[in-house]
Amino acid sequence: VFNLDQRLQELDKDIQTFKKKEIINTEEIKHNVAMLCQITSNLEEAVGELEEINKEQTLLDREQTQFPMLQTLIADKQPYEQLWNTAFNFESMSEVWLNGPFQHLDAEKISDELDTMWRTMHKLTKTFFNLLGPSHVATNFKSRINQFKQHLPVLTTICNPGLKDRHWEKISHTVGFDVRPDKNSTLQSMLDLKLSKFSKELEEIGASASKEFSLEKSMDKMKKEWANLRFSFSSYRDTDTKIVSAVDDVQLLLDDHIIKTQTMRGSPFIRPLEAECKTWEEKLLSMQDILDAMLKCQATWLYLEPIFSSEDIIAQMPEEGRKFAIVDCYWKNIVAEALKDTRVLVATGQRNMLEQLQESNDHLDEIQKGLNTYLEKKRLFFPRFFFLSNDELLEILSQTKDPLCVQPHLKKCFEGIAKLEFTEELEITGMVSSEKETVPFTEKIYPAQAKGMVEKWLLEVESLMLKSVRHVIHQGVIEYAEVPRKKWVLQWPGQVVICASSIFWTSEVCEAIQSNSLP
Repeated sequence: VFNLDQRLQELDKDIQTFKKKEIINTEEIKHNVAMLCQITSNLEEAVGELEEINKEQTLLDREQTQFPMLQTLIADKQPYEQLWNTAFNFESMSEVWLNGPFQHLDAEKISDELDTMWRTMHKLTKTFFNLLGPSHVATNFKSRINQFKQHLPVLTTICNPGLKDRHWEKISHTVGFDVRPDKNSTLQSMLDLKLSKFSKELEEIGASASKEFSLEKSMDKMKKEWANLRFSFSSYRDTDTKIVSAVDDVQLLLDDHIIKTQTMRGSPFIRPLEAECKTWEEKLLSMQDILDAMLKCQATWLYLEPIFSSEDIIAQMPEEGRKFAIVDCYWKNIVAEALKDTRVLVATGQRNMLEQLQESNDHLDEIQKGLNTYLEKKRLFFPRFFFLSNDELLEILSQTKDPLCVQPHLKKCFEGIAKLEFTEELEITGMVSSEKETVPFTEKIYPAQAKGMVEKWLLEVESLMLKSVRHVIHQGVIEYAEVPRKKWVLQWPGQVVICASSIFWTSEVCEAIQSNSLP
């Protein structure tokens, strides 16, 4: 404990010597910083030692020794440490800033560091107001930092990352002589050219360069975002054909970048980038048109492809079939080319891509009009087709060789018919209701004779449905009088039972009224 106290007394003497130090050459500053560093190290050692002593005293249940002097020394040393460390930092850094290459300097960071140093020195002038030596050092360095701050406008301009050759030409024009810095040029060399006189003009050139640089960075950032953005493709049904899927990301980015680019083009600082910006805007707008046309074409192609895969439809609509073949060829070529490199910028850069897509969409519009006219004709020929949607009607018309394909849609065309009875030779012999009641047709229908015209033999079904129901009711009425009622009811369809029962009930009531046999 005695030894520690002695060492603290010596450290106190060392710290007190700083009250008189005022020489501010480089060597002296370095010496003072090193000395303070050693004092700090010794004080930290003393703190550790005191902790060990107190720990042992606790174990021995002895009263803990306090060294208030230790905390006092740490507090006394701090302002001197701040003073000489800040002085050393400014001395060494200002040398680098002034005489080192300025191209790698960060003017904003230097400005922040100078502000911090100035605030420290300003605070220390108040702390040391009654100590002549340290107060003189703090005031001197505060003044030097202020002087260096006057170079900041020039430094900010020449260190601007957006400064290009064209801006140096402007600077040369402003100052009246050629200013061409190289990679080794220093701030001092620029100050020697008396650029400080033109600090206001330089600030304007620097501000303009910053705005242009900001626009340039925005442009580069947009291009980087597109660099690896890709279309995703998925398989169409069980075929080798691929279709574009999930374009939401592409669409969002496209909308965002078109607005950004148009805003940039309206900036007063866009002139140096105007040509590049205009080309980029045209590319984005072209991609937008291509994407819209592509999605429209794909949606219509997906709808029409199954229809025009049917030979029956192509046979009935040869002109539309020819146009669809052209579209199909264009579409598959565009997708095949896009699959070679799925990056959006590359995939949308195919030669004549927009023209081909627009031509395809025109053809598809004409095909759809032709298709609607074709369906209208079919519906006017057999009006019950109005009960079916376009897709249901097309499903029937695309498989005319197979009359059984009509079965699933019969219920919509004929409310009472669930299905038709077919022979193995595909001849129609009767109709079956949802309740499984069968009414045989009075004649056979031969769909094959309609030569693919479904509506033709369906008209026959409509006609025979009426004849056959009339015929079966007639038969039921005749048999009513001959077969016991309980047996008769089970032998005939419900419609026959209701109708025949109504006929006989009405005739028997009439007879009873006329013969006056009702009580």
